[in-house]
Amino acid sequence: MASLVDADITEIRQASPGLSGAAIPSMGGGLLLVLGALGYGYATGDVSRFWHAYLLGLMFITSLGVGGLFFVIAHHLTGGRWGTTVRRLAEITAGTLTTAAVLFLPILALNFSGSDALYPWIDRAYVVNAPILASKQYYLETTWFAIRAVVYFVAWIGMSRLMLGASVKQDDNQPLKHAQWMQTVSGPMMIVLALTMNFAAFDWMMSLEPHWFSTMFGVYFFAGSFLGFLAMLLLLSSYLQDQGVLTQSITTEHFHDIGKLMFAFVFFWGYIAFSQYMLIWYAAIPEETLWYDLRQQGAWPFWGLLLVFSHLLIPFLGFMSGGPRRSSASGPAGCC
Repeated sequence: MASLVDADITEIRQASPGLSGAAIPSMGGGLLLVLGALGYGYATGDVSRFWHAYLLGLMFITSLGVGGLFFVIAHHLTGGRWGTTVRRLAEITAGTLTTAAVLFLPILALNFSGSDALYPWIDRAYVVNAPILASKQYYLETTWFAIRAVVYFVAWIGMSRLMLGASVKQDDNQPLKHAQWMQTVSGPMMIVLALTMNFAAFDWMMSLEPHWFSTMFGVYFFAGSFLGFLAMLLLLSSYLQDQGVLTQSITTEHFHDIGKLMFAFVFFWGYIAFSQYMLIWYAAIPEETLWYDLRQQGAWPFWGLLLVFSHLLIPFLGFMSGGPRRSSASGPAGCC
């Protein structure tokens, strides 16, 4: 356990090994639950529901990783200083993309097995006989899908490791040199991240309904990814301070700045969601309206309204005031 003694304060900068002691039991328990759900799905003949739930959980985990990677790259690209204290938390979060890559392997195995339990375009007869899908048959293809997935994860993991490695070196020697290098490479990295994140959203989520398409879907995924990461960053910072870590470095201003970013991206997420719906509704192209038409039937309207209130209106009103943005649930000295 490392500590920093600076004039009047002593602050713990490195979490104790005990904070990560629950990692292995949690992963073991999660694996047992996944295997149990998979077995139940095959036993009941409803395995498609399992794979859709698995993909949803995987995309949530992946979104937090790419959200953390975006935070790191944007921090260096803009030359910001306020996020330096919490940057290491973002770098560690981006490091979870390695785990996400491993968890994606069952999806690839399912596709190569020829099962269309998740993606209907795996059935080539279905693709060839559908006029709209015929033009997409070379893109929606198992091997090409797997190659693109490998490219996405290699790019994300490579960028996250490069940034974390340079950041660690910055702690030991020549901090200005490493800072300049990270700022230089952050420009090309941002372009790579934007392209790979968009195409990953198209491949892994939008192709679940291959007839439907939206050029805004990748931006919609990005908005949710970064917003989810910011929420996790707040919770992680608060938890670490509860454990006596970074009680001086992470201050009220950091919580306030993260809260302001969350306020902005709550609005941005709502803007993208509404714009996508409005443009598709206005154009009234059958291939585009199909996706929303299905979600205006049965119980879908209820869940849609719940999403509007819980994901947009309530957070928007809550973050509008400076009071919630400057508060912390932990309450150690120096944080609020």
